[in-house]
Amino acid sequence: MRARILYVVLAVCLLVGLVGCGGKKSTAPACRPNCTYKDMVVGFLQTGSEGGWRAANSASFRETAEQLGITLKFYDSQNDLARQVAGFHQFIQDPEVNVIILAALETTGWEEVLKEAQEAGKIVVLEDRRIDAPPELYATYIGSDFAEEGRKAADEMCRLLEGSEKKNVWELVGNVGSSAAKDRGQGFRERMGQCGIQITKSQTGNWSITEGKQVTEAWLKETTDVQGIFAQNDEMGLGAIEALKEAGLKPGVDVKIVSVDATAGAFKAMLAGELNVTVECNPLLAPQVYEAALKALNGEQLPKWVPSQEGVFRADMPNLKEIAESRKY
Repeated sequence: MRARILYVVLAVCLLVGLVGCGGKKSTAPACRPNCTYKDMVVGFLQTGSEGGWRAANSASFRETAEQLGITLKFYDSQNDLARQVAGFHQFIQDPEVNVIILAALETTGWEEVLKEAQEAGKIVVLEDRRIDAPPELYATYIGSDFAEEGRKAADEMCRLLEGSEKKNVWELVGNVGSSAAKDRGQGFRERMGQCGIQITKSQTGNWSITEGKQVTEAWLKETTDVQGIFAQNDEMGLGAIEALKEAGLKPGVDVKIVSVDATAGAFKAMLAGELNVTVECNPLLAPQVYEAALKALNGEQLPKWVPSQEGVFRADMPNLKEIAESRKY
């Protein structure tokens, strides 16, 4: 009798080879190697809402998905890591989702959930934020070189403070666990010593105008001995501008300000003479990300990093107004 039961179990296993006796599903999408965008069901794990850059990033994924015929399931992590991990698990368990796109809130803690996604046959593409995980667990990362953005910011601050007797700089840091904050800070420090810059204060402003202003206000109550502010995103830079004005200082003149992102708000501040430089971080990544995801879905091997092209914008550029008018975010 036991032998007969074993025979039946083995026969069933052979018939349902897509699942297998171990319970693992086939990792190959049914449409491979001829999947199209219409075959893609994407689970997109967004970090949350952090201002103009993040809004443009989200809009890029929604609008491009509609244009290409991709089914998009959007998940707002609300800047909560536990919530984001829970959302990742939901997409792994969702039988419709075949691609997971992750904008990670923090760099660590992803290895186990990535293994689960791989075992479930999900393609994972990282966008905007890097993570610390074995590269074989995801298809590719598409986004900026954050360390290079930090280097560019330091080069610009050196140019702005050339000839200044003192070069005390305050740093407004983003989410301290994110790759953007870590790498921009590291890149800035790699170059700042070339012109004698010293970071005399550094604290997180969590990418926020409100918190950027609050931190700067607190520092200004302690001292006004500052020649430059490096804000790791435009929103914190705009907050610092407000704090400086309320303290009777002229932002962009008394205190030089360099920020990162190149959003419409930054261009407005540069045209007003209150922000000196913004280093671009391109949020319109959806076309590149979806293209890479489709290739991975069809079994193509991808480079582990596809960098986005970005520039630097200065308040003294003669065509600044024209560039500002053409910004999409």
